[in-house]
Amino acid sequence: MNEQATVCVVDDDAPVRHLACQILKADGHNVLSFASAAEFFAAFDDNLVDCVVTDLRMPQVDGTQLLARLREIGSAVSVVVLTGHADVRTAVRMMEDGALTLVEKPYAPPELASAVRRAIERTQAQRSGRQAISGAQQGIARLTDDERKVMDYMVAGLPNKAIAMRLDLSLRTVDRRRSAVLTKMGVGSVGELAAMVARLQGEGSD
Repeated sequence: MNEQATVCVVDDDAPVRHLACQILKADGHNVLSFASAAEFFAAFDDNLVDCVVTDLRMPQVDGTQLLARLREIGSAVSVVVLTGHADVRTAVRMMEDGALTLVEKPYAPPELASAVRRAIERTQAQRSGRQAISGAQQGIARLTDDERKVMDYMVAGLPNKAIAMRLDLSLRTVDRRRSAVLTKMGVGSVGELAAMVARLQGEGSD
């Protein structure tokens, strides 16, 4: 987290919201303050926000609904929920919906700061993973059908000679297509390629 992260604090209680903002500004973050979920979503940019800190109980749209809306739009932004009222059932449901953690009020400043740092790290990791998957999908789209066949055997661990026999090709042709696969997929080794394909397959099974 070398660059300053942007954290949105959403709470209808002005003094509580102000306190959270002060804690997070002191921890080095760029902090945006919102008095309601509607106000937050009116200004929300998924590419610019690294964490959302929201109160659980708010009028109209509460923290649970805010979290659900973020997941509906496919946001990678991690959420920290502040609450003085969470029961076990609520906590479990929110964690399943993607809340990083629930911080109980009253909280110590280091507790909130630590939860937000973890949330920012997870947001950034999820974005990096999505970018890697997108890059892999674009790479596969650039492969010809013949190169894709070679790639499938490469990932399966077959050496060039075995691939040549399976596809009835010359070693020179296999070597050329193998090189093209690595270049188009943006990797330097078969091991990296196999890991990338495994990640794509895992994404497709979700």
